[in-house]
Amino acid sequence: MAKSTKVSRSAGSGKFITRPIGVGKAERFAAVEGLSLKPASRSLSKSLASSNLKGDAYRTAVTKAFKKG
Repeated sequence: MAKSTKVSRSAGSGKFITRPIGVGKAERFAAVEGLSLKPASRSLSKSLASSNLKGDAYRTAVTKAFKKG
């Protein structure tokens, strides 16, 4: 699962810069698109957040939780 990023240009060098959009903005995008978390996803998210997983470790745990077989 890829991280959502936004693209901007550096004023000094003119190079593109990508940064994560953040949880709040991602939630607003999802609300506009009519997406919502299912109860299983919400509980998984809370349990993984409470175990202090970040970045790749968090994404790997989510992938394992929803992998079939």
